[in-house]
Amino acid sequence: MARKEDKQPQYLPLVVKARLHTGGRNYDKIKQELKGQGFTCKQMKAMVREGNYFDGLVLYLSKWNWDNHESWHIYNWDTKDDETVMLALYEAEQYHPYAESRYRGDFEKFQNDWKNEEYDPGMTYTFKDSEVEVLEVLQEEVDNIDHEAVKRQVAAAEDAQYQKRRKQRQRRKQASKGSRYHRKFF
Repeated sequence: MARKEDKQPQYLPLVVKARLHTGGRNYDKIKQELKGQGFTCKQMKAMVREGNYFDGLVLYLSKWNWDNHESWHIYNWDTKDDETVMLALYEAEQYHPYAESRYRGDFEKFQNDWKNEEYDPGMTYTFKDSEVEVLEVLQEEVDNIDHEAVKRQVAAAEDAQYQKRRKQRQRRKQASKGSRYHRKFF
């Protein structure tokens, strides 16, 4: 019998300490990048302010296989940077897809929730590879997941759903035989 401490974790992300380079984008650059995506002028100005807050900040970031390692995700930050991260995330809230019912234009509510540790972003905040300078690797990615077994389980679950729907269609078809005015559906 394997001891608990000998058991390898199924999955751990890559975790690094990194410096962000998110500044230097002005309103016109962001407007050109996001043309046709439905962002308002106020939202794009919030993106500029948010990028300026994050610029030069050293954070702990992670990379995961569930998004094909496409983005760096905020993992953590040092206590001394808490105020700056709070201000940056407040600016990010200004263009959050569900900001209408959250913190848009309400810094006091945001700050209160932040200080009381009740803030939940409701999304994952990410950075592009070009915005991240890796300073130190803190944890290598561990992937002990048998991806072929997962694919087989997904296929089996999809097949089970298909068979269930097929049986339901068969029962309806059997129940509807006979008088066309007395059909029974389950």
